[in-house]
Amino acid sequence: MIDLFFKIGLPVLMIGIVTLVSHRWGPSVGGILGAVPAKGGPILIFLALDQGTSFAATAAAASLGGAGGCGVFCLVYALLCRRVSWPVAGAVAYGAFAVTWAVMLPIASWGLAPAFVAVVAILLVSRRLLPVAPPMPRRATSASDLPARMIAGAGMVVFVTTAGPYFGATISGMLATIPTVAAVLAIFTHAQEGPDRTIGVMRGMTHGLLGFGAFLTVVAATLVPLGIPAAFALAFAAVVAVQAIELRSALRPHGRPEPEEQLLLEAAD
Repeated sequence: MIDLFFKIGLPVLMIGIVTLVSHRWGPSVGGILGAVPAKGGPILIFLALDQGTSFAATAAAASLGGAGGCGVFCLVYALLCRRVSWPVAGAVAYGAFAVTWAVMLPIASWGLAPAFVAVVAILLVSRRLLPVAPPMPRRATSASDLPARMIAGAGMVVFVTTAGPYFGATISGMLATIPTVAAVLAIFTHAQEGPDRTIGVMRGMTHGLLGFGAFLTVVAATLVPLGIPAAFALAFAAVVAVQAIELRSALRPHGRPEPEEQLLLEAAD
């Protein structure tokens, strides 16, 4: 029962929380919370318990490419969502994720430090290239909206957590970071709330992925020498610290729009 909760229940619960937060405090804040490793973290813990710390550390290092790929997924989806339907945007964004992860594999073989630097660079560039969307008002969550998102997320997480252990450490690392929460949020938001709010969610996700990259780096660096409890405690502390900074930035100052959003408001006036 505990195994089932951490593999499926926790990521699905995160989708529900992110949806509610996005409707209450805006899509950027929801996106940042959506990048918390609610799926990748438990998957790596179970890999460490089942396959050993060395296997899980290798998977975490390989996952760095997936973290960068998630940033590119968000960028590509945001660039396309005003022009094409959600199935097309989702398919192309997943393709961009796979290409980025494949490109990151040889970089990861050079060492953990070059891989982390490359991921940070990818995420910062993705954030910079994201289109700007106007500030979005609060939105009430419909009765069918939340369960539909959570059911879709459960289906994706079941596939990832079931298939991962059969493909070795490298593929397990990729599957641990394949966009599931991001894809569910992007597709449902695009279909139900339009491209502008979708862009806001994708912008928040790119901010939050910096914390995910830090989490994976700490796990990969410390899991073998420190063991499971200490390594994951340090990794979760790192992601909490980074996400707190990103949330403060998203809400600055006192809930006012970010600079680019403020320019749009002034132009509209």
